[in-house]
Amino acid sequence: MALQCAHCYKHFSIAKVTESRGKGLSVEVQCPHCAAWLGHNKTLALVKISGFYGGVIAALVAYFVDNVTYITTPLIIFAVIVVGLSHIMDHLKMVEAPEDDAGINNQ
Repeated sequence: MALQCAHCYKHFSIAKVTESRGKGLSVEVQCPHCAAWLGHNKTLALVKISGFYGGVIAALVAYFVDNVTYITTPLIIFAVIVVGLSHIMDHLKMVEAPEDDAGINNQ
């Protein structure tokens, strides 16, 4: 999986990441090119997770309970839209700029 740094705009592989901090949704990685700390938006990650599990629960209810498809079908459609949009909007953001910012212009 290739990631793009929000500071130097260079692509790098997740396998090249040597430094990380935090756990779970708060994990941050350091760009191997410019040493900027990058992370994802926690709110969008929570929205994506909630939409996914909401859609799965609605699908299970529709499968096992009779005569509720008029409620569960719009919920499943809404969940798919929420997951898709939050996935598209979820990009790496710069959490902390590198200490030597002048080195980026020389590279």
